[in-house]
Amino acid sequence: MDEARIEQLIGLGLTRYEAAVYVALLDRQGFTPAQVAARASVPRQRIYDVLASLSERGLCIERHNGQRSYYAVDPEVALPALLAERRRQQEAELARQHDQASQLISALAPLYHAGSREDDPLEYIDVLLDKRRVSERAIALAHAAEREILVCFKRPVIGTSEDNLREVRDPLSRGVAYRAIYERALLDDREVRGWVNTFVALGQQARVVDELPIKVNLFDERVALLSPQDPLSGAASFTALCVTHPGFTRMLALAFEGLWTMASDVF
Repeated sequence: MDEARIEQLIGLGLTRYEAAVYVALLDRQGFTPAQVAARASVPRQRIYDVLASLSERGLCIERHNGQRSYYAVDPEVALPALLAERRRQQEAELARQHDQASQLISALAPLYHAGSREDDPLEYIDVLLDKRRVSERAIALAHAAEREILVCFKRPVIGTSEDNLREVRDPLSRGVAYRAIYERALLDDREVRGWVNTFVALGQQARVVDELPIKVNLFDERVALLSPQDPLSGAASFTALCVTHPGFTRMLALAFEGLWTMASDVF
């Protein structure tokens, strides 16, 4: 019970020694410094500093009746005063941080405005290096699509079954046109073929070709998500490029239409 009370008092702003001594003083009226040090397991060389701090904060009082003794102040009086002190400290700290933030704004804002005038020639390209981030971006773009999603789907498969279902189900439920071209070898995988069956049942238009040059998702001819693979090693890469460039995405859409005309129905 004492340890629980000590932890609660620490939460109100006391140090562990201060909390332990205050709880010890509650046990009886009138402890000498040596007695309370032993009761609270506080080093003798620290007890006077701790008692002085508690007296200053209104949690104990000192009396001299032939010897120096310390008494706990009634918690109904001491703890509200402690809370009021803590509130004043927090308000003072918030005021200090507010002033510091104002000074930083004045110092940093010119740097930001100067930097924002610099054009980054590649600001429309976002490189995603983690498969989780790639999957999350694909889902977010699919959920933001308003008109049409075009997909060229080949290995490697990045998202989980649930991820891919979320990416397809939401736009189809909102009436977004969704066409996908699958590489034939991918459909040899029974699990992936099951996904495709589900997607088609939801309303996706699906076709198949023998080989796809690149894996790409196009959203409203506005954003492209590409997963280029290393042409030399052939190792599966989970790096993706998210490109927001109308000319580039329009060219990819034209290429998709060419592949779509050459593709055959999945089923």
